[in-house]
Amino acid sequence: MGLYFAKFKAELAKTISINLDRPIKIQSMARAGIGLHRTLHELKSLSQWPQILIYQGGSEEFSELKFTPSEITKITENFKRYNDDRIETFLILYPWLSRIVYEPISRVVLPPSPVEEEMTEKSYLQRLETEILLYEQQLIQLVSMARDRNTLLILTTTPINLDIPPKKVCEFTTTTEIEAEILSLRDLLRENNPKSAYTKSSKLITQYSGNAELLFIHGQISKRLGKSDEAKNSLLESSAYDCGAWRATAIHNSIIRKIAKEHQVLLFDFSLLLEKEYSNNVTFFDEIHPQNLYYDIGMQQLGLVIKRILKL
Repeated sequence: MGLYFAKFKAELAKTISINLDRPIKIQSMARAGIGLHRTLHELKSLSQWPQILIYQGGSEEFSELKFTPSEITKITENFKRYNDDRIETFLILYPWLSRIVYEPISRVVLPPSPVEEEMTEKSYLQRLETEILLYEQQLIQLVSMARDRNTLLILTTTPINLDIPPKKVCEFTTTTEIEAEILSLRDLLRENNPKSAYTKSSKLITQYSGNAELLFIHGQISKRLGKSDEAKNSLLESSAYDCGAWRATAIHNSIIRKIAKEHQVLLFDFSLLLEKEYSNNVTFFDEIHPQNLYYDIGMQQLGLVIKRILKL
């Protein structure tokens, strides 16, 4: 997503450059298949950081395996210890004890470029919690690096096409009974009876939690009845429970918002901009990319914010 976002850098530069003697220049580091871990590695190699750094991501975090699955338990335990304030204070006083406090983890050597591999549902679920923990810590590291280099960091959320159904329903969330209930919901919609479908789906999402397809259908039914907020919430939740790691989800956006708030970083909530337009317009032109109109609007808004902050 960051790669497509960068296509509109000229519009952003134009907005920021209004009334300036020399137009600003914007360069992009975004590339297909590059997760935040690789972006951090590239940023560390820069001899000079830009005055402004804009990050949009979350869609490529499963592009490659960054850790050994057999060590997930140790990684999780290390994170628990890392987040313990008592241990943190202790290590500030005696940093050399970190070798004793933390479980040793094998270093994974990555190839020069990501190698796309097919990921099974079992592998996805096995990695999910650890990938989320790593993503949050990598965002914190990005914030710290930007501050150390006196760079204005702007985090942006990634828009999610709410009208695209989940690619894969996790096996542990479905049964033949649930599948039969979903078929009955579709029958009610074909019979043009959305009210009965809504009553039924409202009960089902409470009874059967975590089924991405059921949440998606409930969201679509709610939208049809004009229940916009309920529809968006259900469809966003459906994206989070999708067992196909093919795009950023509501989980990634919630982490970005959390880090921006906790670390007082400027947030451009691009996803929210699209969500507000969801019931009014066609917001996406394909499965993952918003209409160019919204990129233009977003760049104008972002550019004006940057001008105000930098007093340009």
